Amino acid sequence: MEQTKALDPGAGKEREHTLTVCYRLLSDAIIDRLKRKEANSLITNFMLLLAFHFGVADIVIRMAVTFVLNVLVYFINDFIDVDIDLANEKKDHTKALYIKEHKRTAFALIVCVSAALLTLTLLYSQSVCLGVILALLIIFLYTDYFKNMAYFDVIGCFVWGVAMAWPAIPDFSPQGIKLILLIGLFTASFEVVQCIKDYESDKQYDLRTTPIVIGIPKAFLLARSMYVLATVYTVFVLGEIQGILLLVPMFFSTDQEMDTYWMKLRVVYGIVWITIMARLFFSWYAG
Repeated sequence: MEQTKALDPGAGKEREHTLTVCYRLLSDAIIDRLKRKEANSLITNFMLLLAFHFGVADIVIRMAVTFVLNVLVYFINDFIDVDIDLANEKKDHTKALYIKEHKRTAFALIVCVSAALLTLTLLYSQSVCLGVILALLIIFLYTDYFKNMAYFDVIGCFVWGVAMAWPAIPDFSPQGIKLILLIGLFTASFEVVQCIKDYESDKQYDLRTTPIVIGIPKAFLLARSMYVLATVYTVFVLGEIQGILLLVPMFFSTDQEMDTYWMKLRVVYGIVWITIMARLFFSWYAG
């Protein structure tokens, strides 16, 4: 090592610089989402792991997978959308410019982290690895294609929600799959609301999201139909009577600020999800 440094005094500095770039690229992606109150799977997955009574080691491993997967998929989204983000005058361009300046490093980082995550999860659990594969596949399809295709954007987010939660359920568990299908419904309805919120900016850049294609009134109607579907699913498939609370957003005013509407929706979904997780947690002792 010392001989190498003597031959190339700049080698250590260059390596440190590359690591610094990689750290900033990944940290910018997750910090941005946390500021925007996204990356919800960090919370939902932790609750699932507790509710299913995973051991401490498994909780640590699966939460590490969840965290790395969140960082990776959001970074992939930023990488693909870099030119769109730079064209958006309302956005802070700092993150996008940094990706643009280090595009080759960013691409190599995506390949390396993806390969490492897939390899390590395959060695740990085929089920967890499947969740990672689904998440990576859907983020590429969503960012490159589905985000600009009416209805497919909503369907893509449904699959996205299921895939991100998959590492937190017992391997190929039918009960776990039924639970995370509800997360998929939550995520899909969030997508409709988010696209309504972004209606003007999306229209300005000629995107064809669901609200732009069908109009805002019909988009709200679609969101409400999803609240009903989530209610029916929770009550009659999961057997959770508190799912009736998922009808509450039906009565939210559509004239209020969309940020307020979105936050109220999060609160309702959060209350229902917490109660489901609590019942699952304590049912293990009763059983």
